[in-house]
Amino acid sequence: MWAMDYLCCPQCHGALEETRDEGSCFSCAACGVVFPTYEGHANFVASGEMDEFSQWQRDIYDGKVGSVCPPDYADPEGARVHNEHCVDIAGRVGLVQPNWKGLKSRQVIDRLLPRAGELVLDVGCGLGTLLGTLNRIYGTRGVGIDFSHAGMKAAISYNPCNNDYHVADALMLPFRDETFDLAVSYDVIEHGTDPRRFVSEMARVLKPGGRLLIYTPSRGDRWTWHWWERVFLRGRYNLGVDNLAGHDHDMFLMPDELAGYLAEEGLGGVRTEVFHTLFTLMLDEVYPMFIYRLFNRPALLRAAFRLMEIADAPAADRGHGNGFFAYGWKES
Repeated sequence: MWAMDYLCCPQCHGALEETRDEGSCFSCAACGVVFPTYEGHANFVASGEMDEFSQWQRDIYDGKVGSVCPPDYADPEGARVHNEHCVDIAGRVGLVQPNWKGLKSRQVIDRLLPRAGELVLDVGCGLGTLLGTLNRIYGTRGVGIDFSHAGMKAAISYNPCNNDYHVADALMLPFRDETFDLAVSYDVIEHGTDPRRFVSEMARVLKPGGRLLIYTPSRGDRWTWHWWERVFLRGRYNLGVDNLAGHDHDMFLMPDELAGYLAEEGLGGVRTEVFHTLFTLMLDEVYPMFIYRLFNRPALLRAAFRLMEIADAPAADRGHGNGFFAYGWKES
């Protein structure tokens, strides 16, 4: 699919025209807004249109805030090696990510039945790693958006699946209605100021019968590994680039809350599933290489994971998890 077949103006949803006479850009035939393209991606977010909180986060993820550890994609070569590694693991072992969260993600995504050739949107795609692993496992095609220019450059620099990438706002997606078969988003909605609109935009661009999947940290994370970390480290929240990248615990959602947003958008079969309670999260963060020892022993890998889920069950069954999946189907 050519980009012009699915792109539209994020402000009025009008048709776009591509101009190459005086610098490459997209322009809206309806409202006249111009969106520049450069370094392999289009920019649908003007800095002047972003609120202070969003601009601050973009600066963090573009590596412009010196007091915060630079993001992974600040090192293009390191980003390429990371993507190659994850895609290789996906091909050999079938994990969406090379960790216990990746194994759980594979189980959840399998329920959504991705098929070869389907078009997948990743909202907040970062390096494009997830689109790459989904392509390797399921044969899907991908479109990714993120508001970080640095992330887009890194994603485009290693793009063996020929995915399309654009700088865009998750609350104003530059895509036509009913375009995608599957829309996914990992660890992004908690950064936004309007989660209802975030879900609404993802649902809008789904085809009838399309599937939507969101993974996000949970506000109901009592008794989890991160909860114990906060207790012993006096409030420090060890997630991603820490509190400073917008990981405000008070902004996190609860499973029922996000499930309600999906239902409000007319999605059916909505389900949530908490994950990363104690043992799975602790192993992913403290002993991340343990899972690699089991890659060549799939039966033992599944058994170890099942034991950890059983150990986590007393808290998970009560809704306590560091994060959770929420997914559903758009009514036909």
